[in-house]
Amino acid sequence: MKLDLEAKTKEQELVKAYLEENASEVLAEKINNGVRIEKDGKTLINKKTLDGFMKYASSEARKLASNGANSACVEDKVVYGWAVHYFEEDSIEGALYNEDESEYKPAPKVTDKPVVKPVQQKKNSAQISMFDFEEKEEQENKNEQEDQNEEAEVEEEPPTQEEINEMLAELAEDEKQESKQKERQVSPLYKIYTKVQKEYPDCIVAYKIGDFYEFFDDSARATSELCDLTLTGRDFGLESRVPMTGVPYHTADMYFKKILETHKLVVIETDNSIHTYPTETDVINAETGEIISEPEDGIINKLRDILGDCIIVR
Repeated sequence: MKLDLEAKTKEQELVKAYLEENASEVLAEKINNGVRIEKDGKTLINKKTLDGFMKYASSEARKLASNGANSACVEDKVVYGWAVHYFEEDSIEGALYNEDESEYKPAPKVTDKPVVKPVQQKKNSAQISMFDFEEKEEQENKNEQEDQNEEAEVEEEPPTQEEINEMLAELAEDEKQESKQKERQVSPLYKIYTKVQKEYPDCIVAYKIGDFYEFFDDSARATSELCDLTLTGRDFGLESRVPMTGVPYHTADMYFKKILETHKLVVIETDNSIHTYPTETDVINAETGEIISEPEDGIINKLRDILGDCIIVR
């Protein structure tokens, strides 16, 4: 599948090749034509590039490094998982354009001009002599030279690793405090997911979001090991990103079959209806609690074809 992405480096060419081979039609549409978002009271087109992804991947890699470490080892499959998430997630901003395809430039912020108060000079009770003036000027020049020498000495001496670690720790603490001060709301999607997971604590829970079935928290960790999926993260408005794995909807039956070899499975469809496998249960809406008499078409029929009579939905 041809994608409208410019690859400037060998690494970007590898990512582009992976996306062209694995992206769904919906994801390809997002990459080629962008997604409309609302910002600053305007409707804008959000288009992402491989340059933007490389910055995103670098940020994710830094998060994997332990405190004080200078590097992190990241597998190819992890980077490819980041690529799918970066281009799939609508909340991540890339290059922004107006609807007429011109580049979006935010309006400059208007700030109040500071009020400058005139400084009243104090009258000296005594007249300064020429000798006093020259002595004062000489002392000021001497102080200025000493300040310049001190600055030069500081520039010549690079900070030690301990000083660097202290500065990084201070920055991390500042970011943590700033994050706590912001009012953040937990995503309604994640509230539904955790509610279902509590109701089915011994099951793996999958949630259909867009073109993917996604797993979070303990279900994500479990499917990462069972199905060899890349464990990444998703922002739901919490202090830290929630562990996440995901599979495309058109290949989900293969992964679900693998999960059902050792675990029970709960699937939340896009209409928030819940389906459990292989346990017999009513189909209910996870958000309203309403009992749904007939299940939606989709992964249920696929699982029925694969596993036969062990799936019972009524």
